[in-house]
Amino acid sequence: MMKENEPVNIRVKITGQKVHDVGYRYFLMDAAMSQGIERFRAFNRMEKGLQTVDVALSGPSDAVAVFRELVGSEKPEDAAVSKVEFEDYEGTVPKLVDFAQILTAGQLIKAIPVIQNHTKLLIEIRDHTAETAENLREDRLVRMERDIRQ
Repeated sequence: MMKENEPVNIRVKITGQKVHDVGYRYFLMDAAMSQGIERFRAFNRMEKGLQTVDVALSGPSDAVAVFRELVGSEKPEDAAVSKVEFEDYEGTVPKLVDFAQILTAGQLIKAIPVIQNHTKLLIEIRDHTAETAENLREDRLVRMERDIRQ
């Protein structure tokens, strides 16, 4: 029999057509943090053509029970979930703060090419705007000279 608030480890597998790129790992991490769960990790995987989020966490039994209930009943807005499975987990679970740093770094790495592309586009827009402004200035000067001569 489990003692009250004895630490428990569980694994959660969330499967569906759309569980990647909808903020699911951040949603789950926030749920774990809000319950005071200090050990957590979540990875996106593909299994048999379906997207999965594979989660492991360790925390007090009451906090894990609330987390299980939340994960079974709520999801990110754009997620399409077909199944949520829970099982006991015997593996190591990293500290949530360590996982949060790794997840954030991974997201930043994914963002770098997007930022670089936007920077290139902004430079092109700036250059085009400067060229257009110069052309307008030259046209205005030509009109002003013509108006003065008349």
